[in-house]
Amino acid sequence: MHLPPLTKELLLTVYRWSTRQKRSALAREFRMNGNYPATILFYHRVANIGQNGWTISHENFIRHLDWIEANSKFASLDDIRKSQLNGHRTIPMVGITFDDGYGENNDFAIPLLVERKIPCTYFVSTHFVETGDPFAHDLAIGESSRPNTIAEITQMAADGITIGAHSHTHPDFGREMSDQKLRIEIHDARKKLQDWSQQPVKYFAFPFGLAKNITQRAIDFVFDAGFDCFLSAAGGLNWPGFDANHLQRVHGDPGIAAVANWLTLDPRKLRLKSPVIYHKAPQEAPSLVQPQT
Repeated sequence: MHLPPLTKELLLTVYRWSTRQKRSALAREFRMNGNYPATILFYHRVANIGQNGWTISHENFIRHLDWIEANSKFASLDDIRKSQLNGHRTIPMVGITFDDGYGENNDFAIPLLVERKIPCTYFVSTHFVETGDPFAHDLAIGESSRPNTIAEITQMAADGITIGAHSHTHPDFGREMSDQKLRIEIHDARKKLQDWSQQPVKYFAFPFGLAKNITQRAIDFVFDAGFDCFLSAAGGLNWPGFDANHLQRVHGDPGIAAVANWLTLDPRKLRLKSPVIYHKAPQEAPSLVQPQT
């Protein structure tokens, strides 16, 4: 059931406040045990025109950053992954990421993040940057927001933004693909981004990002290409010591209620397990054990 945005905002706020004692107790427990989950938010486009399901306004984006800064610690994916590896985290870490590569992000969001020294990983689909072609999901709703340019990607990297790969043409990796197609989408995209950014590209975010859009074969190509880690977008937390090869992300919904609900340890969200079952190498079995709450 799809609720009107204001109704959803109100209901989530009421729910968060009604469960605040449980959330506070969980936060104390996680701090004491060094088992605090990290949250990684993903955005697409920050703009005041052309509002749609993947666009957030300037005002709402500032509200997100201000709320996070007051209640958590901004962290790079490297920092989050490090605590995934060492199995210890005593504070709520929040990562900021972007997908696709929209040019309007350079008008406001990226300069703001650079000014405030907030770590950010910017996942780019290289075809659209090379050609200037609009994204298919924009054309489907009659819009055509411009993609980033190569020069913008180069400047972002120079300003301290981490560049990540989001494929070449933004395909659904859940569909059948030839080896050649997978190499173009994964290996070649990484090489282009490393050339443009002059930095190692260590992270790959799957387009669409749900379990149905990710296959073991595609994951194998990601690691074969030299990436350290892949990211999904199905909504989920990252438990220290659990998985450093796959990081889960949460959509940065407009408004503040949904983001605040995730970041204040919604007891329902803590019970979620990753829907992506995979192995990094043939001899490794997937680990799906997460802390009990």
